[in-house]
Amino acid sequence: MTHVYVPNTSRRSGGTTHEHRTDVRNAPASAAERRHRRRTLAEFRTTAPARAAERPGSAEQPAAPCHQVGRLVVDAGRRRAWVDGLQLRLTCMEFELLAHLAANPDRDFSRARLMELVWQRNAPADLATVDTHIDSLRDKLGATHRPLIRTTPTTGYALASEAPAEAAAPAV
Repeated sequence: MTHVYVPNTSRRSGGTTHEHRTDVRNAPASAAERRHRRRTLAEFRTTAPARAAERPGSAEQPAAPCHQVGRLVVDAGRRRAWVDGLQLRLTCMEFELLAHLAANPDRDFSRARLMELVWQRNAPADLATVDTHIDSLRDKLGATHRPLIRTTPTTGYALASEAPAEAAAPAV
């Protein structure tokens, strides 16, 4: 097999082929550049809805519900929950479960119904998943607010509409 020489007409003298091309980077992005890009994109994502609402004639979006039970606050719009003013670190499914229970206080849901509504699956073999997430939520709520999520013996789970009465401290 013979080799055929094809001259590269895009090459400039004394430089590389890519110097004049804007679509090819000569060096990988530094860590600082990557951080800056991420920060800029994050700021754009958070400020773009606010800028859209400021425009004249823009339709107002309804605010997502914010539920409060005692000192527990669940903000569905920001997808965050607080107890005693401290933000809870919840997984996506823990938040979904808590938000669903907070949106329907004092309403009992069976494990199967919670699996359908929150996980959007009808999997009878996975019902222990609900128990695991409820236990995790109770742990994250802390000992004081743990009774907010109550277990109904024959039905399932519910979120109390009122904060549980705190146990009186024993006299010293």
